[in-house]
Amino acid sequence: MKNLSFTQRPFAFFLLTAALVVSTFTACQKEPLTPLSQSTGSSAVLDRNNNTIVDIALSNPDFSTLVAAVVKTDLVEFLSRSNLNATVFAPNNAAFAALPAPFNNAQNISSITDPLQIKTLGQILRYHVSAGAKTAAQLPNGSYESYKTSATPNDNLLYIGRSVAGDVYVNGVSKVIAANIQASNGIIHVIDKVLFFPTQDLAQIAIKNGNFTALVAALKKTGLTNIFFSPNTNATVFAPTDAAFAALPAPLNSAAAIKSITDAGTINTLRNVLLYHVIGGRVFSVDLREGLAVPTLLPGKSVNISLAGGATVKGSGNSSASKIVLTDLLARNGAIHVIDQVLLP
Repeated sequence: MKNLSFTQRPFAFFLLTAALVVSTFTACQKEPLTPLSQSTGSSAVLDRNNNTIVDIALSNPDFSTLVAAVVKTDLVEFLSRSNLNATVFAPNNAAFAALPAPFNNAQNISSITDPLQIKTLGQILRYHVSAGAKTAAQLPNGSYESYKTSATPNDNLLYIGRSVAGDVYVNGVSKVIAANIQASNGIIHVIDKVLFFPTQDLAQIAIKNGNFTALVAALKKTGLTNIFFSPNTNATVFAPTDAAFAALPAPLNSAAAIKSITDAGTINTLRNVLLYHVIGGRVFSVDLREGLAVPTLLPGKSVNISLAGGATVKGSGNSSASKIVLTDLLARNGAIHVIDQVLLP
């Protein structure tokens, strides 16, 4: 499944609008990380019971950027509390290195001194920490509240899923590459991507992205926009691009044509087509399985998933499957997967 560059992709967009601030740090001693394959069960815990979460991070150069960020945001005391009892999803240096400069290493980002940027970084770090020390085996698929201060509903939730191979993922994008590192005040799971909390709703992501003008026009024409704005919505959307709509016959082939529709029957048909693109709950790419039939919000209708040769989703009325060209756009009220064909019920 491709993870393509795309306007408004949550982690990239958030990174450009919120700053990460870290100061330099020189680690003193490297300790090996535990591969996930060796540590997914509760009986396979790397025991560091005499050391706090901060002590373990300090002892490993692979966490130097993370430690610098913790120091910069004054979270050392928080993560050193003896009674913290937390689960920490800890990005390693390679995770930070994947971010654009000047956020890709401790040296580059140490020059940022803006108080608002430091505050934002602190919230991002808190988003990596969840109450209750849990091994990988004690993290069933589902949502977990983080220590990020919640500004809007669901913007502080983490989502755990598992791939076909059994690998643990957070928010569908960040893989646990080393698990169950036991500290005296919690458990650390090392992840390969920095996590960013959602800052937009489903509708906002679509509206602010120039590739979804036809989809937005269709939502407005059918009166479904409010559902995609609602903080009470919890849904996954297979979102067709403008190019996908362009392959349909008029008047469904462009935003302008959709806006001009007045026939009630056509509007109702369009509404049903849109509902056919929505499934209840957050379903990330790692949750998809070969041959899975997923019920949609259009009553009695499901879409079919295939993973062979790349992830696809097919509607009952489609002669061929739609490619899922971009996955796991996390919204405050759901998730989006971008597709290259409109699904037909």
